[in-house]
Amino acid sequence: MTPAPKHKKMKALFLVPPLQGGGRNIVRDFVYGCWCNGRRIGGMQMPPLNELFVCTHARQPGLEPIFIDANLEPERFRGLLASGLSDVLAVALMSSTQSFTEDVQVLGHIKAINPRVSTILYGSHPTFMPEHALAPEVVDYIVLREPEESVRCLLSALLQGEGMETLPGIGYKDAAGQPVINPYRPFMDMDDLPIPDRTLLPQGVDYFNPVVERMPYTTMQTSRGCPGKCIFCTAPSFYGRRTRVRSAEKVLEELRVVKRQGYREVFFRDETFTAYKKRNQEICEGMLREGLDLRWIANGRVDMIDKETMRLMKRAGCHMLKFGVETGSDRILANYKKGTTCAQAEEVFRMAKEVGLQTHAHIVLGGPGETPETIKQTLEFVKKLDPTTASFGILTPYPGTELFELVARKHPEIGDGTASNMANLHVQGFYSEAICGMKGEELSRWLVRLYRGFYLRPTYLAKRLAEVRSLDRFMILFLAGLNILGFCLTGQK
Repeated sequence: MTPAPKHKKMKALFLVPPLQGGGRNIVRDFVYGCWCNGRRIGGMQMPPLNELFVCTHARQPGLEPIFIDANLEPERFRGLLASGLSDVLAVALMSSTQSFTEDVQVLGHIKAINPRVSTILYGSHPTFMPEHALAPEVVDYIVLREPEESVRCLLSALLQGEGMETLPGIGYKDAAGQPVINPYRPFMDMDDLPIPDRTLLPQGVDYFNPVVERMPYTTMQTSRGCPGKCIFCTAPSFYGRRTRVRSAEKVLEELRVVKRQGYREVFFRDETFTAYKKRNQEICEGMLREGLDLRWIANGRVDMIDKETMRLMKRAGCHMLKFGVETGSDRILANYKKGTTCAQAEEVFRMAKEVGLQTHAHIVLGGPGETPETIKQTLEFVKKLDPTTASFGILTPYPGTELFELVARKHPEIGDGTASNMANLHVQGFYSEAICGMKGEELSRWLVRLYRGFYLRPTYLAKRLAEVRSLDRFMILFLAGLNILGFCLTGQK
């Protein structure tokens, strides 16, 4: 392997690629690769976080990592391509099963401009379908599971012209063009991860999110992994069936940085933030002690939070908790191996309302045991929970999950799963008949009914409008409402 030229500093491009069709606020993450359309029907955007972790950690002598969100910085991206990429050592991007086909097209365009640029894919699809991900000629390297240290070491090897044979956590092609998949790299201590450099984000851009109360907002991740074992979730496989957390002091350190940079709200994107009660108590007490005055949102499980913790979180600035309710059927919850019950969901939503916290309910339809009757049951259950907001999506089997293996045994033609893409993810069925016996078209119709049945209730609309206290909040709800109304009327996101 030829080392990079010694006379000049090389660049490594960390890219959020422009997806075909434009205007789609795709939210990528390590575990699933892309957030579902159901969560985006309200127009939600998320500032890139996982990419910033990898880009920030990649810094080293002789290499300048750069970050471009090409959906929001199209001119900057086009300018870089027009330059011929002569000083770009490598381009790395996070790839999911649903985005993989388009990601490969972007890499092909880059290779056509400069074949010497090394291409790197990391994320869910390279992790769970490594041979498939390496198959396209334009893909040079893949990174498995947690990417930060593996990407940094891979870039160092490219910079020095070193071989890849002993580098854990990566895949590549040998001289004969055959895939070589190296052993996994051990997971990092969460406190060894850098604070993501948010100055790399597009300047002058505020990402839109209808549930955020204060703009601008940013995202944070304080833990990896999930104590749950749901059959549709890739977290157990991606993170090695263990959970890791940042210490309270490291979280507070990052919150101080976020505050100094002018952010006014934080969305904690942990799989299950509420699972770490003692650590979270220390964070909340620190936020109160230091007067950080940040509003925030977090994800939780209905069996992993109590009213005392809710009260402390609210005092520390939390205004919304988001829960994976999934369904209104205990039988389907058991089929999901969720480990929770509908009664637990009812209790936690009741407590949140008493404490004064807003809530969000994530719902999936089309799981094992789903019928039109259970979908109707779920809609009535969500109305009973009375969350502030709710999102609905059709269950999709992701590679790396027990659900995908179940479908693949019945239908090996599912292959690597890339027939599911960002145009149809969670708004159209994908092998739904193999999962629950219902056709995808029928589930799509039910999805629209669920959105209509929840959001177009006069009582719901009146309640949300009564909570508006500012013109800014009214405009946020107005824009989100237009997006949801459009989907309710047309079935198109």
